[in-house]
Amino acid sequence: MKKLLISILGCGLVTLVSSQSFAGDKGIVVVAGATGRTGRLVVKHLIAEGYAVRAMVRSQEKGKQVLGEDITMVRADVTEPSTLPSLLAGADFMISAIGVSGRGEARPEDVDYGGSIALIDVAKSAGIKKFVMVSSGGVTWWTHPINWFSGGVLKWKRKAEVYLRQSGLTHVIVRPNGGLSDDPANVNKIVFTQKDGFPSSSISREDVAIVCVKSLAYKEADNKTFEILNGGDGSVAGSVDWEKTFGAMVEQSDNF
Repeated sequence: MKKLLISILGCGLVTLVSSQSFAGDKGIVVVAGATGRTGRLVVKHLIAEGYAVRAMVRSQEKGKQVLGEDITMVRADVTEPSTLPSLLAGADFMISAIGVSGRGEARPEDVDYGGSIALIDVAKSAGIKKFVMVSSGGVTWWTHPINWFSGGVLKWKRKAEVYLRQSGLTHVIVRPNGGLSDDPANVNKIVFTQKDGFPSSSISREDVAIVCVKSLAYKEADNKTFEILNGGDGSVAGSVDWEKTFGAMVEQSDNF
């Protein structure tokens, strides 16, 4: 009976250890902008996909309020480059969803551009395997009206894109087009384009998060820049053929 009990306990321990080993076994992903409305959804879907998450936060208190107590958080700020090396040490991937909120507390030049440059430089030094950047549709429109009243935010986002492409890092640049909505995933169809054309609809933040997370796992997405929006003849997130969709796009597109 004693041997049987030991055997049962041993099997249970093995099962527990094995199940725990699956958590985060795909690698460590640093999420910049993790407490933002898109960033927190990126964190959610990374965990669901089996990645370990390291969230960049400027405030541990806010991080806990938004992300909960169980997420690994590192206090860092993209406008303070000296805080970034420890954030990326030992990490495998980076997803950046940083950007000014439009409330006037920071300039796009300092965050969307300068902050992105700082992240890219540290990511390269840290040997990050893939850098996913959330940018924006409309960045190639020199006369886009958003630039007139938001500190040239699209201009600075485009400059950050160019820097990432030239960095030598394996990267993916995802451009939400037409504004962001709070619709849940698997409600609207996702359309992928490489034209930076006039948007016909918005895009769900959760769909943006899913596209970013999926792009980590598919080499077909490497070094590609593309726009996403909801509607048309696309597919809901749960039905997208990711390998085929990423593979159909080109690296040197006409939307730079």
